[in-house]
Amino acid sequence: MKKAAIIFFSLFFVLLTFAQKASDDFTGKWKAPKGDVIRVYKTKSGFIGKTVKEGVVVLKDVKFADGKWTAIIMNPKENIIADCELILELEQAKLHIIAKKGVFHKTIFWTKL
Repeated sequence: MKKAAIIFFSLFFVLLTFAQKASDDFTGKWKAPKGDVIRVYKTKSGFIGKTVKEGVVVLKDVKFADGKWTAIIMNPKENIIADCELILELEQAKLHIIAKKGVFHKTIFWTKL
């Protein structure tokens, strides 16, 4: 019984840790896997992300709906545009991005600077 309670509370804590909220704040500078730095700004309807160096939009239409953050992510160098889901991991200072295009998906992590 004691072991079951520990497992239950552990799972509950994990779910709370990764629960997304409409009040999540993505603003600031983030480092992408290939070294690009993206500055995310708050807009009236959500957030937008631009590369610091070139000022190119790489994240747009960031909105909270149905308990999750969604957006459009772009890779201008490879001319790729995809829908994505964003998960803010505050404890690890990471932004977990799941890009989806058709039946394919790719997971990307940005690190907060």
